[in-house]
Amino acid sequence: DFDAEGAALGPRSTGETTKSSRPIFNLIYSTNWVCTKQQEDPSLPWELQVAAKRMNDKMPLCCELTNLYFCELLAKAARAKGFRVVRWPVKGRSKWLAVGEAARSGRMKAGAAAVLMHSWGQSGYEKECVPAWDFYPVLDKVKARQMLLYPSATLDRLHSEKRYDSALMPPTQFLTLIKRPGSSTGWRVKGHGFKAVSQVATEALASLREKAIAEGLPFDNVMVKQGLSWGGEAVTRLKPSAVPDFIERKILPKIPAKARSLTILLQAKLELVSELRWMVLNGELRGRGWKTLKLARPGATCVKAGYLGEKQSQVALAKAGLAPDAESRRKLEESLRGKVEQVVAEAVADSNGEVPQWLRVDLLMDKSGRAWLGERESWGADLIENSENPMGRMSPNKTEVARAIVARAADALMP
Repeated sequence: DFDAEGAALGPRSTGETTKSSRPIFNLIYSTNWVCTKQQEDPSLPWELQVAAKRMNDKMPLCCELTNLYFCELLAKAARAKGFRVVRWPVKGRSKWLAVGEAARSGRMKAGAAAVLMHSWGQSGYEKECVPAWDFYPVLDKVKARQMLLYPSATLDRLHSEKRYDSALMPPTQFLTLIKRPGSSTGWRVKGHGFKAVSQVATEALASLREKAIAEGLPFDNVMVKQGLSWGGEAVTRLKPSAVPDFIERKILPKIPAKARSLTILLQAKLELVSELRWMVLNGELRGRGWKTLKLARPGATCVKAGYLGEKQSQVALAKAGLAPDAESRRKLEESLRGKVEQVVAEAVADSNGEVPQWLRVDLLMDKSGRAWLGERESWGADLIENSENPMGRMSPNKTEVARAIVARAADALMP
């Protein structure tokens, strides 16, 4: 491997093809693996707290496919295919912006580029996460000169900002907040002129109520979801009457000053039983498993409620009478295959006909047995460990995903 300056990072075997004749695989990744928030239990012995901190330091904030282990899998797969791996380690804003300048100037030699970083809506640089207003300008510069492998060049921003739609979504209203030019505090909703945000939210809730009733859904609670977030950290359960004030008092004041836009989804709350997560590689439906956010108390974010794992989710299905045993559960899963394929087709349409290399489709099962789209992920989608697979193995596993990413580059760049 070579670093961004062209210096060798390791020994090269004799007889190896010269570095100048091999296609380039640019590997852009974080080295900022420090946990800034206290996560260790202070009641534990000091030695265990230290060990826990070391473990937490290595855990990505969003996606396990951004960590150093997966980075090394990619590098290994790229070398095996004959690529010259050029590493672009990133630690902080200056290094990230330098990547963009290298791409713009041509110092980053043309080839393939895997960007193992992620955008978010916060101001700081933490682990793999980069503020969105810095992230996308650099990503665009890389994409302009490189074959961008990961994340999906066409779907990443749409998914991260939660701006995609689907026929399988629960009744939903989208509010795209934009900051007025020259203003540090004034927000408006795109397409609604100078109406106050709270007024637009009230009108959106009236429309949402009609759609929920038409679908036979209760309207005693609404889920408020923010873009550039994940894992239920910015998903809040509220009474409809509380939503406009919540947006004005709890969301708008906390948006970082440099942010220029934010998408908020107002979504009818389902009587959720369980969530099926199905992985798709190169358009082929692969492994699947169950993992479900618990019901949050009103006014609380969903992440605080925690998750039901595979076994607990299966128990919930049985209690609801949807799948009392393993055989009926497998039949239920297979009955949902067509819905997953429908979501994949929607993603292909959103990416101008390009089949996303990696996708995860999360379907929400309600008490009546209806399935709704929870999330459509092309980035930030961790692999599922299905307990019914031998040894809990994932399908695909990380090695297979890494090889698939590199194979795509090889098909395009190698004769």
